[in-house]
Amino acid sequence: MSDNIINLAEEAQKKGKFSLADAIKGRAYPEKSVDIYIDGASAFELDAITAALKETDPASAEYEELNKEAELLSKKIVESKLTFHMRGVGQGVVEKITKEANEKFGQDGGLNEPEWIKHYLCALIAENVVKVSDTEGNEDESKFTVEDIMDLRDAIPVDSWEILIDTMQKLTLASSYFESATDAGFLPKS
Repeated sequence: MSDNIINLAEEAQKKGKFSLADAIKGRAYPEKSVDIYIDGASAFELDAITAALKETDPASAEYEELNKEAELLSKKIVESKLTFHMRGVGQGVVEKITKEANEKFGQDGGLNEPEWIKHYLCALIAENVVKVSDTEGNEDESKFTVEDIMDLRDAIPVDSWEILIDTMQKLTLASSYFESATDAGFLPKS
């Protein structure tokens, strides 16, 4: 059996023909999981209570009551956490989404048209989301649509939305990392 493994390894190292389909098969896009918190109301209340705590005597009953409220709000915020498991997409997907946005909102709109940008970003995020997990370990592995992500965008705090956009941009534009790595000499020259 070990001779067979050695022969396979030697065969794999020989120069000559290769299969492009085999070479790209199984190549993964970068992945990242990010947490967002969707209870913006509790976060707003917690911010006010935190400010009040700074101005309250720590030995007072009022401080103790405010501190209990802060703990309850913190717990609610933590329980509102959703983990988005995301994966980058290829250039073909980006081009398809760009074409769809151009067809829907006009090619001349682009970055100057708010609805074009909204559609474009939501479509890219929809393609990037692999699954969403809640704090109890439940998972949603649905194929998210542009409309699903638009609804999400309208429902979550702005900070959480920005986390999703930032993650999508890093994962989708990860091909630029290859260029940086080769320019910096981190990958071997062939």
